[in-house]
Amino acid sequence: MMLGRASRQAEQPQKADQAERSPTDAEKKLLAEFCERMDARHRAPRVKLDHRPPKPVDIATAEGEPQTSEVARLAAFGTTSSDFYSRTLQELLEAGCRGTQSQPFTEVDVNGALAAMHGIAPRDEIEALLAAQMVAVHSAAMRSLRQLKSSETVMQQDSNGNLAVKLLRTYTMQMEALLRYRGKGEQKMTVEHVRVYQGGQAIVGAVHQGVAPTNQTARQLPDLSTII
Repeated sequence: MMLGRASRQAEQPQKADQAERSPTDAEKKLLAEFCERMDARHRAPRVKLDHRPPKPVDIATAEGEPQTSEVARLAAFGTTSSDFYSRTLQELLEAGCRGTQSQPFTEVDVNGALAAMHGIAPRDEIEALLAAQMVAVHSAAMRSLRQLKSSETVMQQDSNGNLAVKLLRTYTMQMEALLRYRGKGEQKMTVEHVRVYQGGQAIVGAVHQGVAPTNQTARQLPDLSTII
């Protein structure tokens, strides 16, 4: 009893010192960068959840959210259609959040999924569908890794480990597919040096000084004296 009271008394001065301590330069820089990031992007949308199984999930605007919260939710799914948003959100709940018809969903889990969609920032419905799949696959992969950690037999380790690897690879493929889709229509331009040597030979490509050009494309230039 005395030891517990003594330890609490010893902690009180330490907590007071921590409260009075001024932030360091590194901490000030961290706070400034965080504020700049908050100013550069709007906050992730949040919802208020009411789920009392076996009743369906009731989703409403979170208390204190601005009037633009509905627009923010549509933007998080890259759409202007409320029907598409409701449909995709329902699929995301069923596939990527903990909860069933008998086990209620939690606001933290659902709002976390919305924050993930907000972070991926889909620009259209195609990207939104892929983003929802990515969130669901990530959740499934983390569950598999959690099950792998608690595996007690080699068979369980192989099963859970193989499933986790497949899901993690799928997530990587989805991310690459999203980047390819976002880069559609972009043209790649390669600029090469053109050097003209005596005798009218033009070498296209990289030429190193003091080394005879090899594997280069030689083009015979016309005799300019006949044109002038």
